[in-house]
Amino acid sequence: MAFELKQEVYDRLKDECVKALKERSVSRADELINILMDTEGVIIHCPYHHFIVPAVLLTMAAMEKYYKEDKLREWLDLAEARAKNVPGGVCGNMGNCGSSVGAGIFMSVYTSASPLSVENWKWANELTGRCLIRVSSYGGPRCCKRTCYLSLMEAVPYINEKLDLNIKFNEALICKYSDQNKECLKINCPFFERHPRNSEEGCPITVPGQMMPKKDPAKDCACQYEPVDMAESTCYINWEKPDGAFVKKDEVICEAEADKKVIEFTAGCDGYLTHKIENGDYFNAGSVIGYIKSRK
Repeated sequence: MAFELKQEVYDRLKDECVKALKERSVSRADELINILMDTEGVIIHCPYHHFIVPAVLLTMAAMEKYYKEDKLREWLDLAEARAKNVPGGVCGNMGNCGSSVGAGIFMSVYTSASPLSVENWKWANELTGRCLIRVSSYGGPRCCKRTCYLSLMEAVPYINEKLDLNIKFNEALICKYSDQNKECLKINCPFFERHPRNSEEGCPITVPGQMMPKKDPAKDCACQYEPVDMAESTCYINWEKPDGAFVKKDEVICEAEADKKVIEFTAGCDGYLTHKIENGDYFNAGSVIGYIKSRK
């Protein structure tokens, strides 16, 4: 049976946004999204989240630019109408997560984009695509809380750059809804309290026993398809990302030379990178070359 959307819940969500604008009671997007997620009628997984993401971003933008209540309500009504066209289960049924679409809805509403627009048409589609890639990097099953947080984490820097805004988002936020979600990824979700990135030390980047080399399309050599024994190889590191940089899951953070082959290391989660060894240093299997933390 399809989930029944109720107008009274949308009205409560919009009222909370207007309240935040008038009282200036929040300073970050993650604060507001938790308020909206706690609104009566919003359950752990439901299509209201498709509206919550653009509602948060529109409200934070209105706060920064000191727009009045009537302007925000105009934006929210338009975002609501568009979000209602994004059905429940769209993430699995169509491969298009509603929270990511919500980020695109924000961009379209805020910049008055249309199918005939040029630059802002590009921005709306590019932003949605970036959010989808970030959401998909952690795999399923779906979680409306996780996907909303990931979409905001990806959207906020992009929006700030393109629209000259300064919306803030706390990348170190901890999800308080995991006990309500029977399919929670737990230790594999970056917002789970006991995820290694949220510890004082951080999530270690440990060298495995074997790694596949980076393939060179200019060479046709069978050795490119053979794993490198990291225990027996002499490996030297070259960091692609500086110490303290914020990195995204699956992003290449460093390369290494091993047995005259190039090995790539990618980030296992989102967070701030801490080097443990420096460029040119030697390492092998079992070495911890760095850490990824939820905060600097």
